[in-house]
Amino acid sequence: MKDIKLKLLSFHQQLESDDNHRYKSWEHCFKYFSQKKIDEQVACLHLSFYLASWGMYRGSSFLLWKDYLIHHKVVNHILSLQHLRGIDFSKPCTSEIDEIFELTSWIRNWYRQNIKHVNGEARKINVTDTLVTKILLGTLGCMPAYDRYFVDGLRAKGLSYSRLSKNNFLSVVEFYNRNSDDFDSVQKSIKRTTGIYYPSMKLVDMYFWQIGFDANERLSSKPI
Repeated sequence: MKDIKLKLLSFHQQLESDDNHRYKSWEHCFKYFSQKKIDEQVACLHLSFYLASWGMYRGSSFLLWKDYLIHHKVVNHILSLQHLRGIDFSKPCTSEIDEIFELTSWIRNWYRQNIKHVNGEARKINVTDTLVTKILLGTLGCMPAYDRYFVDGLRAKGLSYSRLSKNNFLSVVEFYNRNSDDFDSVQKSIKRTTGIYYPSMKLVDMYFWQIGFDANERLSSKPI
């Protein structure tokens, strides 16, 4: 599908034109978590800055009021599940997908149970699908980030979404498998030109995000 290559290259060309583009925060974070020897405090810094670059430290976020070490237990747990990094989604991987969703629940529950106060006030923490999936994308690369533009892209391509679930994730995996040749071609091209490995779910994330972004740009440019 020509559309896939065009969208992926459109997204990635932004990084090539700016050595310090905010999108590179994902690269720095994912590369650090890919190392064999990891300092957990440095990993927390990478995760924090990547999340900030990708909009998760806005004024309404509970993370804005916490330092980078708030992620320490989450990082420690993720590092115990490194086998989820190398998932080949073109093969049967039911047990791995089950583990991914166990991990999403664990992350969500950890923040909810351990963050009791925000800016000195007792508050119920809202741990969104967007936050949880961005953490997984930046650390293990095993799931796309379900943010606004990604979800808009899904819907534009006829994939339903109301909340994060195994069923809608499986529909994304099936879409990847139907078009794996195009995704794999771009994956090899990026690796060849930059030396950086983009996992399949990162490419899927880029594709649907770019579709959603382009659609919103067209809407905002229409005359009132």
